Order: sequence, then structure tokens, then C-alpha cells
Amino acid sequence: MSEHQWLLLLSLLPDVGRKTMRHVLERQQVHRLSPREVLEIPVELLAEEYRLPSRAIHALKAELPRWLEQTEQLEAHLTRCGVRWISFQHAIYPNALEAMDDPPAILFAYGNWELLNQPTFALLASHTVSKQGLAVLESLAQGFLEQGWVPIASVNQPAYQRLALCAAREGAPLILVLDRGLLQAFGEDLRREPVALARIWQAEFDPQRALALSPFRPHDGWVNANGRYRDRLIAYLADCPVIVEARAGGFMQTLGMELLQKGRPLAVYAGNLERSPAHQALIEAGARPLCADAPFA
Repeated sequence: MSEHQWLLLLSLLPDVGRKTMRHVLERQQVHRLSPREVLEIPVELLAEEYRLPSRAIHALKAELPRWLEQTEQLEAHLTRCGVRWISFQHAIYPNALEAMDDPPAILFAYGNWELLNQPTFALLASHTVSKQGLAVLESLAQGFLEQGWVPIASVNQPAYQRLALCAAREGAPLILVLDRGLLQAFGEDLRREPVALARIWQAEFDPQRALALSPFRPHDGWVNANGRYRDRLIAYLADCPVIVEARAGGFMQTLGMELLQKGRPLAVYAGNLERSPAHQALIEAGARPLCADAPFA
């Protein structure tokens, strides 16, 4: 079994999440074991040292042929479609994500990986973002896009959709961070444009112009916890994350404070501060103030 297949198999096992998968790969590296050698480890050791849950151990010990067949079929399909998957142990894994408390153990990527090597920005806002907030977002987006920055957005939530739409109108490159699996977002052939509003400009996703990233298994659907994890991934990946509109005590303010406490960059829209206590608090904590008419001043 190749390391590539091993990663995919681990990601598919029942009850194996990010922390468990990371722990298994770390123990494997410490002991310098091949995937086949890990599969030969006694049940007790898999449970105690590798912390694999019982259902995952049962899959490896009692149902391995079925799981291997499923892995091989999915690997063949993803490879045909141009999907790649990397773990935190690979050299190209984004270093910025290691600052997270719970970074992805594996990332599924579809499209132009080189976009991550260009200057990137993200425009963050509450899911209840106002019309004024969306107008400010468009103004900020235009300033970044004119200077060649690559936006990081997603397919859900009004602020992310508006940023993706701005990029589509300009024919600009785009990085999408998903809150579900790639095959759930794009369809089995990975051709469907996942941002509905952008279909006016392009009916299909262009993997040459854009990059989609997902920390979730390819067929995983959306669950409520995925939204905040997606927001954190976007904020940590971006070279310049900007909070456009945050509610006092809301998640965006919490996320902004988290970034500042970890020494990560953060900018905050500075307009109407007298009506934006969350923005004022973030700026006082060290965030860089930005204005829509002069985003880089």
C-alpha cells in the first residue's frame, strides 16, 4: 500500500477525526513503520498507543478487504478528476495552519495549488452581514483585486459569496475553502461551479483559475460545526484577513481576538467605529484599521 492510499484509507475510517488521524501518523513516523506494518500491530496497541476507536480497529482487522476496495475506487476517481490530498507531514502543507489549535490532518485540494504562494486576503463578516457591510466588502475587495491579491472565500454565507462574485466578475483567481467534502460541493465530476451567483459568469469551476480546499472527506455533507471550522481555516490561511463586520460578542470578534493572541495578522474595517464596539475592541487589541476608500493606507 502506498502512503497516498494509506492517507485516504485513514481519512475514511469510521470515528477517525482530525486529532486521531494526526496522532496515528505521528506515532507511525516515530516508529518508522510502513502502512502495512501499522496494519499488523495488535488490536490492544492500536487502541492504547495509536488511540484508534473500536469501529476503526474493527474495519482494519475484520473488514480490511472491503475498506481497501473502497479506498482504491475513491483514489482512482479523485485522481482522474485531478484531486490531490496532503497531510500535515508534507512539505507543501500550509505552515500557517499549524498555528491553529486543531489544524487539519489532511487537506483535499482541487485546482491551482500555486495560488497559495501568492499574496492572499480574506474578507470576514457575520452571517447576518448588513447591506452596508456588503457594500464595504465590495469596495475593499476591489482594492485588493486591483493590486493582484488572491481572495480566499467559500461557497456559503453572504460575505463569502459576494467576495467570490467580485472575483468572478473580474476574472480573477480565487481560493475556496469548503465546509463539506469536494464531491458534495462540486458533484461527482467536480465540474459544477459551487458558487451559485458566479454561474452568470462561468457555468463550471475552472481548476486552472481557482483552487478549492476541504479538510473533510470527499463525500461528507455539511454539519453545523463545519461553518466555524471553515471560518478559522480561511482566517489562518489568508496573509491579510480583514473583518468587515462583526457583532459585539459574536464569533467573528472571538476569531479576531484568537488571531491576535496567536500573533497572526488581522485588519478590521475602521468606518463608523462609534457604532462598532467589536471593531473598536479588536483595533485596541492590535488589529490594523482599514478604510474602504483607502484599504492599504
